[in-house]
This record gives sequence, structure tokens and C-alpha cells, in this order.
Amino acid sequence: MKTAVIYARYSSDSQTEQSIEGQLRVCKEYAQVNNILIVDTYIDRAMTGTNDNRAAFQKMLADSSKKQWQYVIVYKLDRFSRDKYESVIHKKTLRDNGVTILSAMEQITDSPEGRMMETILEGFNQYFSEELRQKVIRGLKESWAKGKGTGGYEVFGYDTRDKRFYINEHEAEIVREVFTKYSQGYKVIKIARDLQKRGLRRKNGKLIDNKYLYFMLHNKKYIGKVEHQGVIYDNIYPRIISDDLWDAVNKVNEQNKLAPSHTTDAYGYILTGKLICGNCKHLMGGESATSHTGEIHYYYCCLSKRRKRAECNTKRISKKYLEDMVINATVSALEDEKTIVRISKNLHELHKKLIADNSNLRVLEQKLSVAKKSQANIIKAIEQGIIFESTKDRLAQLENEILELDFAIKQEKAKTTNLISREEIENYLRSYLGKDMSDPEVRRLIVNTFIREIILYDDKIIITYNYNDHKDYLKLTKEHIKEVEEQNAVQDCGVPVGGTHKVRTTVHFRRCLV
Repeated sequence: MKTAVIYARYSSDSQTEQSIEGQLRVCKEYAQVNNILIVDTYIDRAMTGTNDNRAAFQKMLADSSKKQWQYVIVYKLDRFSRDKYESVIHKKTLRDNGVTILSAMEQITDSPEGRMMETILEGFNQYFSEELRQKVIRGLKESWAKGKGTGGYEVFGYDTRDKRFYINEHEAEIVREVFTKYSQGYKVIKIARDLQKRGLRRKNGKLIDNKYLYFMLHNKKYIGKVEHQGVIYDNIYPRIISDDLWDAVNKVNEQNKLAPSHTTDAYGYILTGKLICGNCKHLMGGESATSHTGEIHYYYCCLSKRRKRAECNTKRISKKYLEDMVINATVSALEDEKTIVRISKNLHELHKKLIADNSNLRVLEQKLSVAKKSQANIIKAIEQGIIFESTKDRLAQLENEILELDFAIKQEKAKTTNLISREEIENYLRSYLGKDMSDPEVRRLIVNTFIREIILYDDKIIITYNYNDHKDYLKLTKEHIKEVEEQNAVQDCGVPVGGTHKVRTTVHFRRCLV
């Protein structure tokens, strides 16, 4: 039986556990319909999806390497990640571990076409994301200008009443003590131990540890300043420590900074997981070597040869040389008008199938209706004088929920009412030709969007693209690699790319080989 885990997330403190319960219910219903057994759940509470710094999310990625389940089910793909580049990287990590992401509310197939369609829809939905972002920012700026808080974590040293911050004198004395001792040369570990012996705790009840002290010692809120969207506000947090004490602490921080660590390649080896040795049919990976002059060189090498698991004569190849070759070959393929037309035709048909199902829109509209009724009932209660602290909190939660649902409905209507034409898809694909191919993020996105696998030989490479859906094609096995080689041998025309390697192109209806 197929097995899966559920990943759920709600993005802010203004949302509640109800968000998680709803996601879990929908994901479990989806699993039941598709005969999938749920073996575990991973939940991040009040965590944004714009970055991957989420404990449960990272644990889920790490656990996927154990290969104990086949799928990760999410309510919608934005619960997985809202950052396009991080999403590409983490989806690849899961695929390398034999794990597929399934969206309970979005009918996007786990196929090369489906992945390309997903990328294109993200591009077309960017407008709505930007519109919502601007709307939220305008509201936040108004609150900041009035000196009001806008949620988030509770800051040690302050209390909150009516969305305004007030100094908690007991906690403020501890803040001043920490800053003073640190400026006098006390080590953070010693300060933390002393506070723990006295039983002093943070807002969440946990003991004050080293990590939290470092956070405090870099927090400008204690000098009454906070930066939002590039603007510094001095009317939100009352000052707790003086500028002189802040400068003294900042000087110690500067002195304690370690020398920058030696990094290799900021964007890693972008072909990892897709590059296969044509000799032994095993994966290839990255390695580095330092010359006698101290210069670092980066290569791709056969992993089975390096780990001495198989006899292989494949020599290592320059990372930059091979990646440039693959990127140039891919761009050349996109410049072929017939290729562009074929891709756009297939994706256009897939998009028509996606927008035919508007069940998600109906669910969202129903949720919005319920939220608005709840909001109206609370407003009536307030007008009648029935008001508690929890009532105001619930009203704020509903306002946030209505805003998110309204945005989600706009996105869904864009999918269901605006069929992306073949011409628009063609223009989107051509837009890759105008991008800066030296930009590491662009190069990574091209590889992850278009390329399924790359087979490296001594005198040529074969690249298989994600142009069409083919079930066997999704399995990176030795048998599949041999099939690719056989098909490439049938139709083969050489296209020199310089050096000792050359790219050979064979075009089939179901796939394109370079």
C-alpha cells in the first residue's frame, strides 16, 4: 500500500489551530480517496512559508532520506513553500529520496508536464501575490506610523496593551543588567548561567539561554528603534538602554566576530541528482581540489568510482565547463521554434484540464462565507456591549482569515476564468532566453524546470527534458538509461559545442534528447 506523511503549516500568530485542523482533515480525506496510508504528520505553527527555517519542515526533509514513505501530502503547495527557488531545491531533495509531493487541493500531476505547469502557474500568479503584499504593507505602515504593534513574537522587557508596547520594569532591569555585564567583558555563557540560577525566564516560560542572550544583545528595540520595510521607526518601542551602552555592546560584538568562513560554491552543484555517468550508469556528484597555488577548482566526478563501489574509467570534468555546456544546450533547445510550439501545446492542454475542476473555488467561497458570518456576529455582540479580550482577538483572527481567503479566491478565479493561451505560454518560455545566464539562481531554475537527467560520456552528453509525461520516464534506473541510449542511437545528429565534448540531439514526440 502507498504510504505518506502530511505536512501542515499556518503562517502567523493571528491564525489558530483551526487552520491546522482543516488542513489535516482535507489531506486525510485526499489520502483516503487515493488509497494512501498516512504514517506521520509534521506541523509548523505560526511559521512563514517565505523561508525554510521551520523545525518540522527540516525534520520532514531529513526523515525523507530514511525512505520509509513515498509521498508528502500538503493542503496546497504554498503550505510547502512560497519561495520559488527554495521550493525547487527542497522538491528536488525529496525526489532524490524517492518522495513525491501531492497537493490535496490542486490537481497537478507528478509528471514532467505537471512540474512545468506548476512553474508557469507560479509565474502567472505573481501579480496577485504582489497585490496582496502591497495591501498588507500599506496597512502595516499605517499602524507603525501610529506607534502600534502588528503582532509577532513577544519581546522580553515589554508588555503589550491595545496594540501598544509598554516597558515591563522588572524585565527591563534584567535587560540593562545583561547589556552592562556584557559591555564589561562578562561572557554570555556566564551571564546565562547566573540568570538561570536565579530562575529568570523568558516570555514563553523557558529559561534564558545563550542563544536568546545573543538575540537580545543585537535587538535595536531596546534603544527604541525598529526597522520595517527600510524605514526606521522610533515611536513603537520605548527606550530601555542608552545609546552609549548600546555602542559599547556593539563594539564588543564587532570584536568577537569570527573571520568569514571559507565557502566553496554559494549555489552548489546544480546538476547533482540529475547527472549520470555514461560508463557505469551511477550518479555523479561534486568535489573540489586545491592547486599548488592555493586556488580551488570544482569538478563533477563519478560517485561509484570515488567510493570504490564499481570499476569506472570516467574522468572528472570541470564543474563550470559542464554546467555551461548544459545551460547553453538548453537555451539552444528553447530557441528552436518547433520545440517551443510543442511544449506550449502540451501545457495548454494540461491547463485546460486543471481549470475544468473548480471544486477548490467552491470550498474557498464557502469558508469565506462562514468567516464573514462569524465576523458579523462578533460585531453585533460588540455593539450590544458584549466584549471580552478574547472577543477582540477572535475578531482580529477573522479579519486576517478573510483577507487570506479573499486572496486565495482571487488566485483560484484567475485559474478558472483565465485560460492561459498557447501564445502566453510560448512567450513565458521565450522569456528564459532573455535572462542573465550567469545568474546562479537563473541557472538553477532552468536545470530544475526543464531537465530530467544528463548522461555524461567521454565525447558527448545526452540531456532529457521535462517536455512530456511518461511514467517509465520518471524512474531513474539503469534500464531507463539504456533505453535513452538506444533511442539516441536511432536518431542522432551532432552539434559541436567546443572542446572534446559535443551535444547530440534526438527529438521524439514524447521527449527531447540532446
